[in-house]
Amino acid sequence: MSRSEVRAVLMGAVRELRPEFAELRLTGDEHLSAELELDSVARVELLVVLEEEFGIEDEVDPRIFMTPATINGLVDQIVVTEDVCP
Repeated sequence: MSRSEVRAVLMGAVRELRPEFAELRLTGDEHLSAELELDSVARVELLVVLEEEFGIEDEVDPRIFMTPATINGLVDQIVVTEDVCP
């Protein structure tokens, strides 16, 4: 999984979870809670989308979805985790 692939999947998932953002140009630097209004349940939904898209069920620790503040931060965390634990 490349950083750009993970980012594209997560950005698509955000747009599905929050249709009001579908037409906006998201940079990935928007705050997950404050600006995108994604709570912990929505973050788990992002994890499920990522797992299904890449066929990596149970390979990504769900705890990494709770700390990053932005999509770009989340992407960085996922990519680093995958590099360490392929």
